[in-house]
Amino acid sequence: ILYSYTYRDHVAGFAAIFLTSRDSGTTWRYRSSIYYEPDKTDRFWAIRTGYTEPNLAFLPDGSLLCLLRTDDSFNRGPSYAAYSTDGGFHWTRPAQFDDRGVWPALLTLENGVTLAAYGRPGLFLRATADPSGRVWEERIPIVQPAEWEERTIQAERFQDPDLPAGQMPLSDDDGNTCAYSSLMPLSANSAYLVYSKFDHPNAQGIPAKAILGRVIRAEIQ
Repeated sequence: ILYSYTYRDHVAGFAAIFLTSRDSGTTWRYRSSIYYEPDKTDRFWAIRTGYTEPNLAFLPDGSLLCLLRTDDSFNRGPSYAAYSTDGGFHWTRPAQFDDRGVWPALLTLENGVTLAAYGRPGLFLRATADPSGRVWEERIPIVQPAEWEERTIQAERFQDPDLPAGQMPLSDDDGNTCAYSSLMPLSANSAYLVYSKFDHPNAQGIPAKAILGRVIRAEIQ
């Protein structure tokens, strides 16, 4: 899965593009695309640049989940989920997954639990034991957003009249994580999460940028 600038129905924007290979990546064949679907519950739907940074999970029931970013660095944006039950030839209309979500990391463990890591602001982890990936648990904070970041995204989400469209409060704080992460399986019910944190104390106790990792255990109750 990748994304590229596209032009369809006289509308330009980024779309997720699904390719398959039968020769270990030597050649690729186009299968389908997920084009941006305007969502008028998103305050900035009319000026979104499309879907970017897509990622796939192969779910226990045999279907596919694709998470998509709309945050375009100009305005915070929701993440969206689309599903395919025919190997990626056709996709459901993308629906909001959360009110944020850049660089979503996805992993389905051998025990049937699917994990998703994403953020900005902050970094969060969500899990589902639903084989179709439709019903998810509440998100768990891994890196709490800076206070001004959370205030900004909530003001935009609820269309705060004191925050004109396209304008975000300025701050000397660059936030506390870029929210880019990776998930790697360790066992049938555990994974290793790698992520950034911009204010982690160094050896001298001074807050500094760092790459951190932690073990995530996910069990079905």
